[in-house]
Amino acid sequence: MKKKQKQSKMSILVSLAVIGMLAGCQTTSSETAQSAESSTTSDASTTTSTIDYDLEFSSDDLEVGYEEADLTTIKLADDQSTTSGEGASIDGNTLTITAGGTYLISGTLSDGQIKVTVPDTEEVYLILDGVDVTSSTSAPLLIEEAEKVFVTLAEDSENTLTDKAGSTAMIGTGDDATTIDGTIFSKADLTLNGSGNLTINGNTNHGIVSKDDLTIVSGTYQITAVGQGLSGKDAVKIKDGTFSMTTGTDGIQSDNDEEEGKGFVYIAGGDFTIDAEQDGIQAETLLQVDGGTFDITAGGGSANAVAKTSEGMGKDFFNQKAETETEENLNTEDTSSTSMKGLKATGELIINNGTITIDAADDTVHTDGNLTLTGGTLSLASGDDGLHAGNDLQLSGSTIAITESYEGIEGKTITISDGEITVVASDDGLNAASGTSTTSEAVPGETTSSSENLMVISGGTLTVNSSGDGLDSNGTLEISGGTIIVSGPENSGNGAIDSNGDTIITGGTLMAAGSSGMAVTFGDSSSQVSVLYGFETTYEAGSEIELSDADGTVLLSWTADKSFSSVQLSSADLEEDGTYTLAIDDETFEVTVDSIATTIGTTTGQMGGGKQHGNGDMQRPSEEDIGSMPELN
Repeated sequence: MKKKQKQSKMSILVSLAVIGMLAGCQTTSSETAQSAESSTTSDASTTTSTIDYDLEFSSDDLEVGYEEADLTTIKLADDQSTTSGEGASIDGNTLTITAGGTYLISGTLSDGQIKVTVPDTEEVYLILDGVDVTSSTSAPLLIEEAEKVFVTLAEDSENTLTDKAGSTAMIGTGDDATTIDGTIFSKADLTLNGSGNLTINGNTNHGIVSKDDLTIVSGTYQITAVGQGLSGKDAVKIKDGTFSMTTGTDGIQSDNDEEEGKGFVYIAGGDFTIDAEQDGIQAETLLQVDGGTFDITAGGGSANAVAKTSEGMGKDFFNQKAETETEENLNTEDTSSTSMKGLKATGELIINNGTITIDAADDTVHTDGNLTLTGGTLSLASGDDGLHAGNDLQLSGSTIAITESYEGIEGKTITISDGEITVVASDDGLNAASGTSTTSEAVPGETTSSSENLMVISGGTLTVNSSGDGLDSNGTLEISGGTIIVSGPENSGNGAIDSNGDTIITGGTLMAAGSSGMAVTFGDSSSQVSVLYGFETTYEAGSEIELSDADGTVLLSWTADKSFSSVQLSSADLEEDGTYTLAIDDETFEVTVDSIATTIGTTTGQMGGGKQHGNGDMQRPSEEDIGSMPELN
């Protein structure tokens, strides 16, 4: 029995209604698939750069119509199930599909099963139209063998599948034996579509499991599972749909790390509400989001985070070795601990669009590889890092609000070319960290620099409120464009800007206010004027800061979110040998620019471009500053 391409008048209306709803996404899926291939091939340093991921949705995946004349109709009832047509048999409360074809199923089994066992060259189409099946011993819907199975949720239908806790059913024998660990469990490729509703009660382990690809095109899903919500070993691909998940482990997961091009999660659209005790969405290789609305809580949210303590000045000035060890710990996944991240990929993570809200006990967005954000709107509350990349982190157009974090944005390299980004962090706002240091042991009065670490800001708007360093690079820091506002730190162990390598500004606008103990100047190789002004007093949060030229024209103006004793300014409007007026509320100071990197007033640190004074001499912090340093852990 083969699926027909022609449809009856009634089924055509149903099909057109659903396909019409999805039509707007079809072109986008093709385009984004091409975009993904381009993205993953653009950087030869990533382990996924040469892999061709299948991000397409086939015409069969999108198809929801059927030929009524060729249907096998099945009505389920305890000990009274009936079937009309070919390819299905009933034994007590077990319905077995034995031939490829299309099956329309309705009715209830209080303790039974729908089983698919067909040759692996045949496809099966199951249409659920008011199905309620509970199994006390196995998966209510079990797909043992097929080339591919399509499950369509009939229009406006309500369907429920439930397994009971304690089931230990197995499929296969010997080395091929597999635990049936999903309420829907499939050993074949599985696609779900349609415009009905499906409720999954996964009391044994996972909700929907495919040992191959799991594809969802449309439908409404309520999933409660003690394990994962959606699990596709080779891939999870979602085009659209509405999903509400409460899970005891990950919300969505793909974990094949043995085959090239497998183990990925691709989401083109949909509406997701996920409350996961572990990761919200986790991919072993690529995680790509091209659209959709997401509300994800992972591990109970940021309020459930493990408390962390900033190491302050001691890490930066006296014990770089301690910083390196700390950062290695932060960048190395502890397999013995429970991961509670929002979006997580072992390989590469790409966000091109979508509205994403995450509250996570751990990192909100995390990858061990490269992280690329080109668009979308993200609101992130993190118990650790807001954005974390083990390798390169690139932001080129997203709107990002990190409302709570330990470190806001962390990567081996950080490149910002566009976007609107706000960061609140209890330690560093941005941190380019990890990699190989140029010295093996730190010496008091010296700092080490990593040749692999780089922070480059060429565009966008960046606002940072940090208790640690505002912008911190263990290597080079380069600013050539964009608008940057930094508030903090208030302690003497950190600085608004901190770099262990060259610190260069050639363009853009910088307005920073923080403590003076570790304030860092820009290097002489800069081509745009910068001014570091240190004050003898500390000004309160909420102070208005304004820089005007000799004609009284206001060049820079902002409000400090924290108390401060120094400000750092740079703008294309500043010129060498120029004279300006700096105002803190009603108090004014004369600013005479005498060099490309001008330092004025009282400062302790000033160690820019390798943490050196403008005159090239290192300056040891005062005893008062040393006494205010937090202790190292």
